[in-house]
Amino acid sequence: MNVIKGTLFVLLIVLLAVGAFNLVFMAVGSYFGPFYESEADQSRNFAIWLFGNVGVVLVAAAVGVIWNRRRKPRI
Repeated sequence: MNVIKGTLFVLLIVLLAVGAFNLVFMAVGSYFGPFYESEADQSRNFAIWLFGNVGVVLVAAAVGVIWNRRRKPRI
């Protein structure tokens, strides 16, 4: 049961982090207007978004695992 709880906790942390990243990315994009004028610019922005999401998932998963281990009571 502890493994399931830990997995769900890490998944929640990852989902919140990815949601926050995408919300900020969309807010910045709507504030400054379209980031691209050509296909190359559009491709670059997609790569920033994609690799940003991958980075956020990796960092959030690591933080979630560390936080979950510290949160568990020691027996």
